[in-house]
Amino acid sequence: MDRKTTLVSAGIAFGLSALLSQIDLRGAPAAAPIVARQPAAAATGASYASLLAELDQRIDGLRVRANKRSDDWLTRMHLGAALLERAGLTNQIDDFARVQDVLDEAFAIAPPSSGPLVVAARFNFAIHRLGEAEKYLDKIDRRAVPRRDDQLIARVLRAEIAVQRGQYEDASAALTAAAASEPAVATAELALVHARTGKPLEAEALLEDAFRATNPNDARRRAWMKLQLGIVAMERGELQLALKKLQEAEAELAGWWLVQEHIAEIYHRRDQHAQAIAIYEELVRTADLPQHMDALAGLYRHTGEKQRADELIARSAARWEEQLARFPEAAMGHALQHYLQFGPQERALELALANHAARPGGDAKVSLATAYLQSGQAAEALAVAEQALASPYRTARLHDVAAKAHTALGHSAAAEEQMSLLLAINPRYSSDDHSH
Repeated sequence: MDRKTTLVSAGIAFGLSALLSQIDLRGAPAAAPIVARQPAAAATGASYASLLAELDQRIDGLRVRANKRSDDWLTRMHLGAALLERAGLTNQIDDFARVQDVLDEAFAIAPPSSGPLVVAARFNFAIHRLGEAEKYLDKIDRRAVPRRDDQLIARVLRAEIAVQRGQYEDASAALTAAAASEPAVATAELALVHARTGKPLEAEALLEDAFRATNPNDARRRAWMKLQLGIVAMERGELQLALKKLQEAEAELAGWWLVQEHIAEIYHRRDQHAQAIAIYEELVRTADLPQHMDALAGLYRHTGEKQRADELIARSAARWEEQLARFPEAAMGHALQHYLQFGPQERALELALANHAARPGGDAKVSLATAYLQSGQAAEALAVAEQALASPYRTARLHDVAAKAHTALGHSAAAEEQMSLLLAINPRYSSDDHSH
């Protein structure tokens, strides 16, 4: 999975998309896309700083109320949901740990077969504990009188789990049905399945539809939609359109680091390295995330600043190992990108195997094939790539790693065929775009 151009809620990587933020969880907010503080140009919409300040005020109030009510699991459910939203905003592991602590408190005092089941399912999905998430979804299904909103969230979460496992037909069918009954909830998620399975035009159309249906005052959700449109355009090689969409996302929610890092990615792809470096230096200072340290280290290497690069590589490696120790399922898919780029390759392969075992979708297969290839195991790399090619999953990165594996094995004609398929998806593709 490419660290910065992932077609998942951001992130993402960590949690359900902003679309579920509209669903009533007895007053509890849903997980937001991953954002963090980043100064930006003047915007017409809201700002991250104000969003976080409002959220922290809500968290403080809920914490005070929970402390006064030792037997009140409902308040703790609301608190856990708010903390999960904050964890999505900051992407800091301490915030995810706070969610786990509050959920543990709530379940310890809730009656049997009760408690914050939806929040727990969302949290475990957010940190890629897919089996644990399913356990809570099963409990929701077994309720005597399940709430309609809970059932809807459970349907979408099960579809998202299917995506992570590479079950694209099942996910598409479930999200198509959900979007037909509740377009606001599942339309954009269905779009992202199309984006993963070689149908970017369908993805763009659905995302545009979903954006038009948003509340004009819902800056977070509108920015998330524009971000996804920018990513789809970027993955087709349409960098100017991608930049336009990202600037529109910034105008909706000023200071979102995820938008800023994608703008930096465009600058990198255009060989405008000074501009990319300036953005990443600010992100390292403010958001303080290891993926930005890795991106900046790669750019420093490219511009000949080896010492600065090495310092960042060591710093980010320590952070990745800390995250792996505390939340391994959540961190392994991202940490392995660090080791693929900077080594050692043995560590990259170890993490790629673990990540693939946890969620064997197309993204994980591409990363595993890449790790095999960089470890000198071209046959194994090709076998994994062919598994992905046998599924509906289609990305330029998949064809790239398949072409490289064929080349390493002396399969010239097959390698050329994969390169043709790659260029049909993204005529401007370069492996270097995905190496930092």
